[in-house]
Amino acid sequence: MSTLYHDLKFALRMLAKSPGFTLVVVLTLALAIGANTAIFSVVNATLLARPAYTQPGRLVMVWEWNRRLFPSSGAGGNSAHNRNTVNPGNFLHWRRDNTVFDQMAAWYDFNTNLTGTAEPERLAGQAVTPEMMSLLGVRPLLGRTFVREDGEPGKDNVAVLSYGLWQRRFGSDASILGRTLTLDGKPITVVGVMPRGFQFFVAHNSFTGEPPEIWEPLAFNKADWTPVGRYLSALARLKPGVSLARAQSEMDAIAAGLARQFPEADTGWSVNLVPLHEQLVGGMRPALLILLGAVGFVLLVACANVANLQLVRATTRQRELAMRAALGASPRRIARQLLTENLTLAAAGGAAGVLLAYWAVEFLLLLRPRTMIELASVHLDWRVLAFTGLLVIFTAILFGLAPAWNVLRRDVHESLKEQGRSGGQSRGGNRVRGVFIVAETALALALLVGAGLLIRSLARLESVPAGFDPANLLTVRLDLPEVKYAKPEERIAFFRRLLERIRALPGVVAASGNSFPPFAGPGAGTDFTIPGRPAPASSSESPGCEVRVIEPDYFRTMHIPLVRGRYFTEREETEESHVVIINERLAREFWPHEDPLGRQITIDMKDVNVPTTIVGIAGDSKDSSLGSAALPTAYWPHPELPYNFMTLVIRTAGDPQQLSIAVQREVRALDRDLPVSRVRTMDQWMADSLAPARFNTILLGAFAAIALALAVIGVYGVMAYSVTERTQEIGVRMALGAQTRDVLHLVLRRGMSLLLAGVAMGLALSLSLARVLESLLFQMSAFDPGTFAAVAGLFSAVAGVACYIPARRAMRVDPMTALRNE
Repeated sequence: MSTLYHDLKFALRMLAKSPGFTLVVVLTLALAIGANTAIFSVVNATLLARPAYTQPGRLVMVWEWNRRLFPSSGAGGNSAHNRNTVNPGNFLHWRRDNTVFDQMAAWYDFNTNLTGTAEPERLAGQAVTPEMMSLLGVRPLLGRTFVREDGEPGKDNVAVLSYGLWQRRFGSDASILGRTLTLDGKPITVVGVMPRGFQFFVAHNSFTGEPPEIWEPLAFNKADWTPVGRYLSALARLKPGVSLARAQSEMDAIAAGLARQFPEADTGWSVNLVPLHEQLVGGMRPALLILLGAVGFVLLVACANVANLQLVRATTRQRELAMRAALGASPRRIARQLLTENLTLAAAGGAAGVLLAYWAVEFLLLLRPRTMIELASVHLDWRVLAFTGLLVIFTAILFGLAPAWNVLRRDVHESLKEQGRSGGQSRGGNRVRGVFIVAETALALALLVGAGLLIRSLARLESVPAGFDPANLLTVRLDLPEVKYAKPEERIAFFRRLLERIRALPGVVAASGNSFPPFAGPGAGTDFTIPGRPAPASSSESPGCEVRVIEPDYFRTMHIPLVRGRYFTEREETEESHVVIINERLAREFWPHEDPLGRQITIDMKDVNVPTTIVGIAGDSKDSSLGSAALPTAYWPHPELPYNFMTLVIRTAGDPQQLSIAVQREVRALDRDLPVSRVRTMDQWMADSLAPARFNTILLGAFAAIALALAVIGVYGVMAYSVTERTQEIGVRMALGAQTRDVLHLVLRRGMSLLLAGVAMGLALSLSLARVLESLLFQMSAFDPGTFAAVAGLFSAVAGVACYIPARRAMRVDPMTALRNE
């Protein structure tokens, strides 16, 4: 311990003697270690950490999957086709007949209006089967969760609140238990409050797109045992010792039996089991691993840079180290001293890196897409700090190994003789520094190519036409309570009156509504048939389409063109008339060689389905992503399917946000207990759809920029030191008649040879790594030659400047001064 103390004390004294060197090294390491720590904290919170439920490894999502329509999706895959919502009847049969699960639970998301306490508020909720909370192994903070009796039809309405809702809306009042709340005009009794931090939200196929704040029991009746419709999500806990493969095999067998028992509803349908952790974070894994690899590259570039600095410093300390060896210090003793200095530098860089990582995590949370709820739990915990500690040790060894080896392998007497001459230089040291420059150039270029590919991909994605004009559009979601607006004509009349008032507001150009407007969350879809054509053998073979219920002037408000036909008439917009407008995609797929106008289509969306006549064909518009094709879509006027909810779309002459208060005031004027929600611009909705791609691009671009800066600084540092080393040689050459252009050529040749070697290696490395990015790119090859050429040219130009500045300084060397020093 005494020797270690003296080594540490000597290391601190030596580093204090070179404050400039120490500061540069610490900052370089802080950038690299901080970036690695920040990204690892994200990976730790998402990919490594397990959900905070009892034995989460045994929890699996249970989805349905139509193998006939989507055979290529594959069980367990991350596709919407093989993770379809569940038929209630099928769930009930699964729960009764399986032998591989301890428990099964189901739920669906809903929106509800909380009234009667202060301002009305729209809440996201879940209707869950009573065993849901016990399956997760979560106990309430107050009161109880649901019991079996709560799930029986006809029982009193009860609810459990989230901690956030209890705290925000009710001031953490412990007397909340037993209180009656009014949800959608119906009384409901609070029986429990969940603990802080509890959240169970599966974004895939969520109807609300938001984590729930209130839970109600889900009840089934006898009619639910017959499979009709698919809208549930299901979760199960594997029995101890039961593998996922065995459970999948048994559920496939049960599904096959249900297909024979209910051929109309279940032919072609099977089950897909997905581990809960995979369900929650599987879609994020590729991007996060790519980012983790990217910051690993940054760390390697930083280590190469610091190693070069260490080599330069070791050259200046050669005489000191040789003298210590001559006085009896063993190579092991000198190596331990150098290792102590490296660890001290790395520790200082690591400490500064943790501070940078703390700020970086805060920045990541601000930058994260709104839909990536999993990132909200990111923080620096003991695992992250342990990772940083290991990173510090690894870094110290990595950047200190070559300089230490270069020092220790040299002959003591040769070192003493070289240091006796002012112009001495080590060819071996130059070669090692050159290798590091080539390596960090290659790594930085590979990162730049990756960032360039993502930037071009994002630009392509952003340039895709949406099929409508998103500028100056405001969206406002309204959910009418069914108790108060029980009759269809009451709902239709309310929205018509509200839209009339909104259209009269100053600055409003047009206003309408859509049950599920583009980019504002999940929509609704169903099967359809075409009268006169052969009926499918089962519902699984029926064609499908998206269904949207719209208010008057919707297409004009959205600037969606009417390709052929007509809009709905005044009567069709107020009375059920069995008419429909379809989009071009639907017309193109099912009437490819004939005019669909005047034809009929029977959409399976009502209690009693009747044919509706096609009166118009609208242009295609994107629904949830600019990167996906427009879906076949049918538009009904509101009387055709009188929903109790609607999202208003309001086109304004100026900033749409400025009208939000006026719109809410008009809603209050018609119904003061009706809350408004999702008051957002269409630009904001579209930005959310692009946010994951933009998030990946910004982060990889930032890491590439850091690597570029470190590589350029490294090139400049080596070239500047090389010029300093060769000052006397340059002076002699100029004294013997060499011109300044000869000196420029001499210096640039060395720098550009290293640079070109690094660029060549970097392009080869980029070709190897580009395939990893393919899943993140939109309509472009990972081997895009334009991107490779542009990045290589940009990098060469920037690094070339870093070579030119020292070369220009070499041109100004005074021969007499150089010879006098010699």
